[in-house]
Amino acid sequence: MLVQHTDSKTIRQFCSVCKSDFEMDVVKQGSTENVLWLKCPGCQGYLPYMPDEDEDSEEIGAVEDKAVALEDLDVDGALEYSEEDVFEVGQVIHHRSWNDYGRIVAKDKLPGNRRIILVQFLRQGKVKLLEGVPR
Repeated sequence: MLVQHTDSKTIRQFCSVCKSDFEMDVVKQGSTENVLWLKCPGCQGYLPYMPDEDEDSEEIGAVEDKAVALEDLDVDGALEYSEEDVFEVGQVIHHRSWNDYGRIVAKDKLPGNRRIILVQFLRQGKVKLLEGVPR
């Protein structure tokens, strides 16, 4: 969503470093007409914004909040979360750092060919995590 302020343009976008959504200033246009560059107010990093991104992913914003219970999850078959791996909606994962289990409820693409999964965890609640990050 592009928001026009009096003297600058901002776009609301998720920052994978800060793990938050921000209104980010459009700072410069990239080498192609389809790429805008945004500056994150949290970490001060630069992110690409590509408005013509594919629309084939499940909309993360459209997923409703549903709490999960331990008995709803197959914790014995849970996959260990790693940002390098690729997951499917419905899979159960274990996040080692939080010692928490969750079900993947949606997937989405971010600008710059980055991908995220939305996981409903038992204790952490709904969290966006990176997936498919090359080593």
